Amino acid sequence: MPGNRFLEKFQSKTNVELERIAQDPGAYVFEARQAASIILKNRNSDSPVISAVEKEAHDQKEYQRSKSIELAIETQDIIKRLKGIPKKTTKKYRLTNGNELQVRRMNEFYFEVRIETSRSFLAPVMICKVFDDSTFTTFPFFYMKSFLILGIGGSTIALILSLLNIIESSWQIILIPVITSIGFQLLLMPLVYFVILKFFKETLRN
Repeated sequence: MPGNRFLEKFQSKTNVELERIAQDPGAYVFEARQAASIILKNRNSDSPVISAVEKEAHDQKEYQRSKSIELAIETQDIIKRLKGIPKKTTKKYRLTNGNELQVRRMNEFYFEVRIETSRSFLAPVMICKVFDDSTFTTFPFFYMKSFLILGIGGSTIALILSLLNIIESSWQIILIPVITSIGFQLLLMPLVYFVILKFFKETLRN
């Protein structure tokens, strides 16, 4: 098997040792066991462990092929449902936990995905980009509505109050809302992204 790192390492082992390795899934990874069975086969051994490992390898390939087909079908179903959302429209899906998954079609290719909860206004969102009928990608992004209202809006109010001498006139104070909004979303981004992605796939593939 090309690329199997155990093939060269096991060449010096006896047939008995190779058989023991090949039939012990508890102590050796499959790659090691497969290398042992290949060496036995190349030595013209008639050990039954050879066919057993070959069958296991075949079953693994079939499983991976089945999962690939399943994933491809799931992806196509998700894209089909996304393309059914009109541009500049938000599609809402009720989740089993009582929250709401919102998918807003921004333009032909981009979709903004978020989970509406009591605190979600402060959380980042997920962006989905559709390339074609069988391929899409996702990545976390700032929730711009929140940033504009809390960040820019908050800093604008702070600027006005400072001009009216109601609060201390300082750029640090004026920029606090912007920095806080960005920092909070950055902090939540890794966790929130994977939560949104999970519910996004589970909801749109059904």
